[in-house]
Amino acid sequence: MTEKKIIREGQGTFAQLYDVQEELSRRNTKPLGRPPKKVQRKPTTVHLTKTETRNLNKLHLLIGEQFSVNRSELVGIAIDTLTLLLEEKGKNAVEIGQIRDIETFRRFIFDFMKS
Repeated sequence: MTEKKIIREGQGTFAQLYDVQEELSRRNTKPLGRPPKKVQRKPTTVHLTKTETRNLNKLHLLIGEQFSVNRSELVGIAIDTLTLLLEEKGKNAVEIGQIRDIETFRRFIFDFMKS
């Protein structure tokens, strides 16, 4: 007896039912997981005093009422601001040795903000 192969419509081998290229292109259109942040940040540890922590929390609450922000972004803004300030106004003070420790640096910043 000869065996007859009957191919019914809608049936066949896996390769006949599955278009590999089409499926691969579908997978690339919808990424899994959380979307990446706008700005990639490098994790680092910052050791804050109780007062500094309290001030950061206050600042976070005040600004957080207006728009969404996280503490890392606030610390980043503070770093950028201090860098700009030193480049613009304090470069000479650092070079000639007027700023020798953190307290002198703090006074320099506060004096600049008051003026």
